[in-house]
Amino acid sequence: MSGYLCAPNGARPEVAHERGCAWDPISFHWYRRELVEDPDNQKLIRGFLDAGPWHRFYDAEGTVEVDPANRVLTTLWLTKREHVVHCMYTLRQTHLWLTKGFDPPFNYSHTIHCTSYLVNIILESPVPEMDKLTVHAVPYPSEWQLVKPKYPCDEEGLSCVSW
Repeated sequence: MSGYLCAPNGARPEVAHERGCAWDPISFHWYRRELVEDPDNQKLIRGFLDAGPWHRFYDAEGTVEVDPANRVLTTLWLTKREHVVHCMYTLRQTHLWLTKGFDPPFNYSHTIHCTSYLVNIILESPVPEMDKLTVHAVPYPSEWQLVKPKYPCDEEGLSCVSW
């Protein structure tokens, strides 16, 4: 149950902290402190925050901005740019947590939503020569028998050459 919400959205921070929760700014959720504070997860959070600054609003017109320190959120509006970056980082976070043996921070329907949203954004304004052959795809690793599901490995990062 590691990926399930530690406290509900809208919980007061002091209540969430008493329950051992920490705020995840990528998802706007309270998760168990040790998951949020995991060093690899912190790198993802820093990347997400550095892609900002993010301005969220209570109204669709963007006239009433949400205080960035507000953790008692139940609904808000955000830009298309933030939604795209949120989806990228939630997919990374889900993969990271699964790789580390944690339950995923999001359910499968959120993955379907984000992957569909990202493709739709690309197809709204396709890059030039979208159908040009540019990628030489090689299944990785070529020696499938060598794949071992372990983490961490000797190398830096999530892909292990030593597998």
